[in-house]
Amino acid sequence: MSQEVAAIYTGILEQVVRLEKSKKELSKQILISKDKKKKLELVYNFLGFELNKHELFEQAAVIALNNREKFIISHLGCLYEPFGNGELIDKIRQEIGYTKRYMQVTERAKSERESISFTERRMVQEISKYVLAQCRIYMQLHI
Repeated sequence: MSQEVAAIYTGILEQVVRLEKSKKELSKQILISKDKKKKLELVYNFLGFELNKHELFEQAAVIALNNREKFIISHLGCLYEPFGNGELIDKIRQEIGYTKRYMQVTERAKSERESISFTERRMVQEISKYVLAQCRIYMQLHI
């Protein structure tokens, strides 16, 4: 593996670790928050950290694929294995798309609470449940 690519990948992993630590800190706030409006804002921020993580991994995947770095491709492949079959870059971009959509709906619920549809309200509930489940997992981790 070339040293330049290794250095870039290490830098990306360090950024991801910082994001994960931020998500853990935010998880604590989400779990203790009682105010629905504040909790929705925190959920949105959590999703923002998740989006940043996927975008960093997308950058790493593009660099690894362009430089034919099998170790990095394999490592990223292991991280995205639970997301189904297919090409690595497609799986990462699919996760980016899902996260952006979750953020859009959450943003709309924050700013236009009265005018969102039943489906959007239901989607926000499910997104919040998903994030709460993630928060509980983060609180068990020792990052």
